[in-house]
Amino acid sequence: MPVRRGHVAPQNTFLGVIIRKFEGQNKKFIIANARVQNCAIIYCNDGFCEMTGFSRPDVMQKPCTCDFLHGQFTNRHAVAQVAQALLGSEERKVEITYHRKDGSKFPCTTHIIPVKNEEGVVMMFILNFDYILDDISCDSLERLNHTSPSKAEQRE
Repeated sequence: MPVRRGHVAPQNTFLGVIIRKFEGQNKKFIIANARVQNCAIIYCNDGFCEMTGFSRPDVMQKPCTCDFLHGQFTNRHAVAQVAQALLGSEERKVEITYHRKDGSKFPCTTHIIPVKNEEGVVMMFILNFDYILDDISCDSLERLNHTSPSKAEQRE
C-alpha cells in the first residue's frame, strides 16, 4: 500500500527542483527554512561542504547566518548585512570573508535569495556562495581548492 504524504509531498518536490537546478550549475549553496527560529539550514550541497571543509551533518540545522564560518577576518559590517537581508524579503549580495573548518580564510560573495510562496510570504532562503578572485590565475585557483593536487603531482 502506498504511503500518503499529504501536504509534505509538494514542498519536497519543490525543494528537489531547486536542488537539481542549482546542482546543475555547479553552485555552492545552502537552503534555509525561513519559517523557523534562526532560519535553520535544511540542505547544503557538496560544493558548499568542499568550499568550507564542514560536513553536511556539521552544517544541518545551524542558523543560515553561517556564524560557524565567522572568524578573525570576518567583517562585522558584512555580517550585519547578511543578517539584515535575512530579515527582509529582497535579494542581496554581500562580499564577506569566511573561515573554513581548518581556520583558513576565503573571500566570497554571498547571494541571499528569498523564496516566496503564492501569498508573497518568504518560506525559505537560498544562499549561494562564490569565491572572489583578486587575479584569476592557476595559482590562485589552486589556493582556493587546497585539497587538490598541485600541477606537478598531476603530471606524474
